[in-house]
Amino acid sequence: MAKRSRREFIKKGITLASATAVAPGLFQAALVGEKFDTKDTLATRAIAASMGLPYEIRSSANSPWIPVRVLDTERMPWEAMPGADAEARKYQSRRKWLFEEKETKAHLVITYRYPGWPGAPVHYHTFHEWGYMLSGDTTNNESTHPNQYYGPLMRFREGYFLSRPAFSLHGGERGRQDFMRSQVGASWLFMEEGDVAKETFATEQGTSMTYNPDYKKVKQWTVPRIIDTLDKMPWQPEGSVPGLHIKRLVDDQSRGFRATLWWLEPGWKSAQSPQFARAYYYKQGYQFNFVVAGDLKIQTYKAPGEKAEQIALGKYFYVERAPLSIFGLADGVVTERGCVWLEATYGKGCTVSTTPIEDPTYG
Repeated sequence: MAKRSRREFIKKGITLASATAVAPGLFQAALVGEKFDTKDTLATRAIAASMGLPYEIRSSANSPWIPVRVLDTERMPWEAMPGADAEARKYQSRRKWLFEEKETKAHLVITYRYPGWPGAPVHYHTFHEWGYMLSGDTTNNESTHPNQYYGPLMRFREGYFLSRPAFSLHGGERGRQDFMRSQVGASWLFMEEGDVAKETFATEQGTSMTYNPDYKKVKQWTVPRIIDTLDKMPWQPEGSVPGLHIKRLVDDQSRGFRATLWWLEPGWKSAQSPQFARAYYYKQGYQFNFVVAGDLKIQTYKAPGEKAEQIALGKYFYVERAPLSIFGLADGVVTERGCVWLEATYGKGCTVSTTPIEDPTYG
């Protein structure tokens, strides 16, 4: 797929309507992959997307079909976390912005904090969130009541999966005891299914988060699902597909949400299971895929029955399947070294709902 390089961009003198809102230094940061300035991250992100930077691929698609979007997240720039207080800024709270749904403000990001990060005040969201820890460690007090000063302390590490329903209390590490701080820093792949600025509330006054006295009216606090997928959950062979293994993390049709870890063995070929490799799409739900380790080849399509376009994925590649976007595994050898990837699927849109996940439609 053709992309516009920085040199070509300058040579052709392409102008963008939003470019005037961005300082020259910030615009340069978008081009060379330096950290973004918090004040203009949205404007910069818009310019970066329109330029077709080297870390992004969009497949071809004929309307009404939607392109598959692929990001090489290792090549993406970091940006400062907006709204971070002085303590968070000290430990370089940063993120890579992968996806945002404009109406609900649901968003998928990779976050990073340096060693010593002190955590957050006790808070809750009015939306569901989920995450997979990529590296390092971080802690949460998983409280079940706002008056519980010390909830069960959870130290997350690489391979931990979290599914946190709305009204689940967490945080409470900041300013308590030093052992609660991150020991080596932390990196997460994290999905928040709402507007953090408007739908996140603290139960303590005097913190950097919005205090909501109405928390006392909440009748039922919830608890998260937390899985150590590396140490406490072995792979299970998927009997119908030779060389495929699975870890079922969440499969909740009542909320229309499913999260799965897949592992294909090295040298796996599509001929071993043509049905599993077959291209498909969803009519109303999003699906997000993230390569945790290894390599994987996929095929995308402009429309059902059209010629396939192949895309090679590596570690930390992100694949976004919007409704009516079509892809499957590549013909022939799908993975040389083996591949582990996380797959999250919704029944409708990109938030939990009462819509069950539909059966895939094969293209």
